[in-house]
Amino acid sequence: MKPDDFDRFDALIQGVADCYGQTLTAPGIVMRFKMLEQFEFAEVEKAALSIMATRKYTSMPTPADFLEHLGGGSMEDRAEVEAGKVLQAIGRHGGYASVVFDDPTTQAVIVQAYGGWAQMCAECGVEESEKWFRHNFTKTWAAYKRQGVQVFGVLAGIFEIQNSANGFLEHIPQPKLVGNTEKAQAVLEAGRQMILEASQQAALPAGQGITGSNEPRGNRNVPASISEILSIAGVTQ
Repeated sequence: MKPDDFDRFDALIQGVADCYGQTLTAPGIVMRFKMLEQFEFAEVEKAALSIMATRKYTSMPTPADFLEHLGGGSMEDRAEVEAGKVLQAIGRHGGYASVVFDDPTTQAVIVQAYGGWAQMCAECGVEESEKWFRHNFTKTWAAYKRQGVQVFGVLAGIFEIQNSANGFLEHIPQPKLVGNTEKAQAVLEAGRQMILEASQQAALPAGQGITGSNEPRGNRNVPASISEILSIAGVTQ
């Protein structure tokens, strides 16, 4: 928003407050404007209407509530979307295919809470119903998201696990990208970059790192950094 949008924002936020039986002070309105000015007025207005339509509490929505909605919906909404994405991938690809999701938090839940992709597929629908899967997954996803727990790279399926164990590396199929293709590809590349950096670090003499070079990046034949890979695709860390 621009300074010219302040009057419209003032009217909007006071209207929201009025619906909750509250009155805002001038400094409070200015502070809210500063916290939300990175967004367009139309986006803030849409978020206000969405919050008022879905909010179950009687207290005035906080700036954090607005930021949550403007960032893609509430934590619970986003967790539900990810749970649905996982269930759809289980039905479409199954446990034999390797997969990469476009959300590294979702990958972390699959690996750390369910023991990996193949095991999740084997147990889903057997150990727990879809209803309880959604309940447990969304609760875990929200906790991992708040703590910044993430996993990058491929979630191996049964074909990859068995062929790798038997040395048939040339028979490992490409992973299925789930969700936004560009973001999933960035999650895959970030995982590969982590493996590359770990192998380079292991090959160096003790006490020597791989990040101390003063040579410009453009003169080195190395992949982009993990943060650059994710930033290009819009994947949040």
